[in-house]
Amino acid sequence: MSLPRTTFRRGFSFICARGYAATSSSKPAPYQPLKGASSTEPTKAVSSCPAGTALTGLNYLKGEPPILALPDEEYPSWLWDLTKPKALEDDGPGGKAEKRRLRKEHRQHLKDKNMFKTK
Repeated sequence: MSLPRTTFRRGFSFICARGYAATSSSKPAPYQPLKGASSTEPTKAVSSCPAGTALTGLNYLKGEPPILALPDEEYPSWLWDLTKPKALEDDGPGGKAEKRRLRKEHRQHLKDKNMFKTK
């Protein structure tokens, strides 16, 4: 008796699945905005590592000193805008925004379709 690959993959995928942390019994604190910060000001992005941290994997040349993270002020201002999603203006049918939306929908449709295929 042979099992289809999808059954085997789905049936035993729980072994490699990551577990989630247990929920605490106390209720989470309600959201309170920070004091002194207004809601109209844009929040400034902060780097994920403090200044002076050795960045592993960036130094690929032999015999070079390790690359260290700089303070946030020394990086250019455009760098912090890269994490924001692109906002395309709605320029009607056949425009860039519609083409991007249709492309995403088509990719997702193909992924869903291929997930159910068996070999």
